[in-house]
Parts: sequence; structure tokens; C-alpha cells
Amino acid sequence: MKHLKLFALLLLATIFMVASCKKTTDPSPDDFYFRCKINGQLYIPNSCANCLTCTVYKDTILLLGANQGYKVLTIGINDNLNIRVTTYILNEIIGRQGTYKNSTLTNDRYFTDAKHTGQLQITTLDKTNKILQGTFYFKAFNSYSNDSISVTDGDFRLHYTIN
Repeated sequence: MKHLKLFALLLLATIFMVASCKKTTDPSPDDFYFRCKINGQLYIPNSCANCLTCTVYKDTILLLGANQGYKVLTIGINDNLNIRVTTYILNEIIGRQGTYKNSTLTNDRYFTDAKHTGQLQITTLDKTNKILQGTFYFKAFNSYSNDSISVTDGDFRLHYTIN
């Protein structure tokens, strides 16, 4: 009987512990991340040293780059007034584009253009700690295959380098 009470007590404690655990897939504010969906499929870059880059050049150019094997997603912004907390339209203008490439072929690159647009919204630019955070989405078009892709639900929090 003594063992049964101990077992019941341990079982009850375990149930309370499991019930009180809050599982979350959202990163904590201290985590760095980059993720989106490409045509509805989750896209997260590989964890290699060069698989995710965030670089600000001379305070006016921002390059975000992520790759998952041969699948490469890039967003480039050129802002003569300095990269800042704002919303940038991604379209056909060089320096305000989103691109996607999904193989080693040369004719598989998708670009934003006048009809296939999107946006990059920078919500946090911490110049002291070099942290950039925001959201993005865009449609991109491949003129060779006459096909388009949708990049949705993009969000990131990254440490950036300065060049």
C-alpha cells in the first residue's frame, strides 16, 4: 500500500509538471532566426557558416541571403537615405528586389518585377548591437519557365555585419 501511494503521488506530480510545460515554436527574443514559406512550404536556411547572411554596406545597402542547399533566397535594398525602420517595396527596381533560385541551373532564377512585388518591413534596427528584425513577403517570376513563386510569412531577427 505504501508503494501504491508513492506511485500515485509521483504520477500526479508528473501530470502536473507536464501540464504546466508550455511548448512553443516561437523563438525567444534573444534568438536569431530567418524563416518563410515558399509556395506554402516552410523554408529555413541550413545551419552552415555561410547559409545565412545579413550585411549592411555603408549604411545604405542591405543584403539578406539564405540558402538551403541549392535553394537560395535573397533580398536586396539600396536606400540612399540610410537603411532604417520602414517598409520597402520589392519590385523591378534594382536595389529593391527579392529573388529566389532553386537549383544549380542558370535559368531557374525568380525575380520580383512590376507585376510580381512584395515588401520588406524593418521593425527593429539596433545599431549598437547590430541586430536587424522584420518581416517580408514577395512574388517572383521566372521569365524562362513563365512561372512564379510566392514567398510568404517571412520573418527574421539577425545579427548583421557592416562592410
